[in-house]
Amino acid sequence: MDFNNFLNKATLNALLVAFANAKPITKPFIGFVIESSYKNSAYSPIELTDDIYQQNNQLLSQFTNLDFQLNGKKHQFFIQSDLSCDDFFALVYKNILIKGSTIDNDEFSKLILLSFFALRGSPDFKLNFYSLDLPRQIVSKNYLDNLFKLSTNVSDLRQLNLNFRELQEQFITGENERNTQFRINLRYFYDNFSDDLAKINLFKSNILKHNANLIKTKNIAQESRTFIERLNFYRDNVLNQTKTQHEIEQLRKNLGFIYDDTIDEKTTRNQGIVQYVRAYFPDECACCKNQYNIKDRSFTYRHSDRYYLEVHHVISFASDRTLDQIDNLVKVCPTCHRALSKNRADEQYQKELISEILINAPKAKEFCLNFTDENDCIQFIYDRLR
Repeated sequence: MDFNNFLNKATLNALLVAFANAKPITKPFIGFVIESSYKNSAYSPIELTDDIYQQNNQLLSQFTNLDFQLNGKKHQFFIQSDLSCDDFFALVYKNILIKGSTIDNDEFSKLILLSFFALRGSPDFKLNFYSLDLPRQIVSKNYLDNLFKLSTNVSDLRQLNLNFRELQEQFITGENERNTQFRINLRYFYDNFSDDLAKINLFKSNILKHNANLIKTKNIAQESRTFIERLNFYRDNVLNQTKTQHEIEQLRKNLGFIYDDTIDEKTTRNQGIVQYVRAYFPDECACCKNQYNIKDRSFTYRHSDRYYLEVHHVISFASDRTLDQIDNLVKVCPTCHRALSKNRADEQYQKELISEILINAPKAKEFCLNFTDENDCIQFIYDRLR
């Protein structure tokens, strides 16, 4: 299928499955293949047969509304495209955001995790993870940025884990240069997704159910070390970088102390995102930073040099639907935040503040343009103030 045709017809499930499982190919044509493969397991109560592969191919096709082909032991769907990996995945991600805004948070979270782990994931009963490899040819800073933003929609980020190998001895020596793994807590995945997995791959679902007693001896993740912190550490300090042995040892040491103590283990996904924005976005107001010094518009926290700023949704969604995407959030000073409440300040002034946000926060502007065009963007945001 041609890529443009794919984007026009793809369901949210298909887009998520493509983002999680597509990889570049050069034969039989230049493009990408979405692929699912698996093999017999010592933990499975049954052996794989042609009938099982055929049944799973039908289930996968129904889940994605894509016509998967069964080639040998692989389920494959081909997309013709001469785009680079970064451009391909960026467009898929953009369309995920558009279609993802139409469903509730819990459903979106479930579809994200199923799309990643149902096709290529497998259980690690020893380490208590359900894991899949991220092919090295697709892992770039841009892909990790979009994976990071997509993962902020997951209901419980504590359950996610990134296992990168570049700091491991076998990788450094060239003995075994394994792919980075994206992982989820096995007990959590079993408790929440084993029935849904059966709608995509009965063989994989049966492995989990057959080993239920073993899985139930495992714990659901409770620690505060965050997947997001680890992903950003990998992107900024490890990915595609050549390090000396001393630098590698220092990175290993640093990696052991990545915590985010500001996020309580019981906080919601929404609160976790807000805490991330507060911690890592610069202390400046997206509305008035070009007119005022921040010290004249806010105050510092006690025993800190950080300024108090509000985390503001550029597009305010209806109360029954909150699309908490990182790119839809900016920091604003308390004065501007109050001024952006519906019917509180003069209309022209509110539109001027919105215009400044779009100038000062290009990622937020790009996000908004997924839902409207540039000429109507300010009015679109203004109409949705709350």
